[in-house]
Amino acid sequence: MLNMRNQTRHERRRRLRAVCVSPDGARDWGPVRFDEALVEPECMANLVRLSLAPDGGKNRILFSNHDNARSRERKNVTIKLSYNEGETWPVQKALERGRSGYSDLAVTPDGTILCSHERGSFGKDHMNAAHLCVARFNLEWLTDGRDRLP
Repeated sequence: MLNMRNQTRHERRRRLRAVCVSPDGARDWGPVRFDEALVEPECMANLVRLSLAPDGGKNRILFSNHDNARSRERKNVTIKLSYNEGETWPVQKALERGRSGYSDLAVTPDGTILCSHERGSFGKDHMNAAHLCVARFNLEWLTDGRDRLP
């Protein structure tokens, strides 16, 4: 799955991420679609696989970006979780509610999830981050105890 920044000026699609899926591991690609669940404040987002059914009991994909469709202000870094290869995102949780910037995800071999992101800003300029942070959490925290890795 590839997720892309959407900077089209078409109003209906303006605040949604564009996504495209490869059924064979990036050799061929399906059509680009706009995902209603992935808002686009025109800022970097990230996507990473947490588990595959044979390894972790379920297919799980994580997504991070600003869940702030009302404006381009950089705030509310949110982690979303899909169990069906990005078709739906039933779990979401704010990681950083205040001003925050670009985010990037990684998963360690033991299933710990890492999210590096910009935090805070200098003065009134929401585009200049004051700090770079790394948040460490697990699937249990993200799902409020409803899911965990084996």
